[in-house]
Amino acid sequence: MSSMETINHEIQPNPETAADPAKMQAKRVFIGFAATITIGLAVAGWYVGGRIFAAEKVHAATIVQPVSSAPASAPAPVVAKPEPSVAVIAEPVAAAPVEAPAPAWNTVDPQPGDLYLQLATMGPNSTNEYLKELDAKGIHPRIAPGPGENLHRLILGPYPDKSALEKEQQELESTGIQFMARRY
Repeated sequence: MSSMETINHEIQPNPETAADPAKMQAKRVFIGFAATITIGLAVAGWYVGGRIFAAEKVHAATIVQPVSSAPASAPAPVVAKPEPSVAVIAEPVAAAPVEAPAPAWNTVDPQPGDLYLQLATMGPNSTNEYLKELDAKGIHPRIAPGPGENLHRLILGPYPDKSALEKEQQELESTGIQFMARRY
């Protein structure tokens, strides 16, 4: 065998010899890993790009000096016009949280020994939404203090005796509303 045949044999193996299965498996794993990384980067780029375009744009603001108080003899106030060639970009200012007006709830302070049906315990936002659902069904619960500062109990009652409570339980079961009987 000449040296040229040896070099050629190293570069291009004989097609009659079988490929090593371990090398083939390693190649498949490498290609699968590369494809997963490529797809992940493409999805991440799509997501971040969508978030950037969906973000609220900040508009440039111009700073105008306040007009000093003019003497009484001045015929007209001076109006400052923004200069179009100078634009000062102001940093976005966080809006002060606007407190929603307190809802007009039918509140109750349960007394020890009173018998109630408790429909739910919720925060203020969820309470308002659930009250709307219950009002649509003709059920008008009262709001009692909850176990935490921002939690409210939605309750029906008080009931004078167990028979009145059981009658209300049957009505609630027929509408599909979950509840639990509670004595305070």
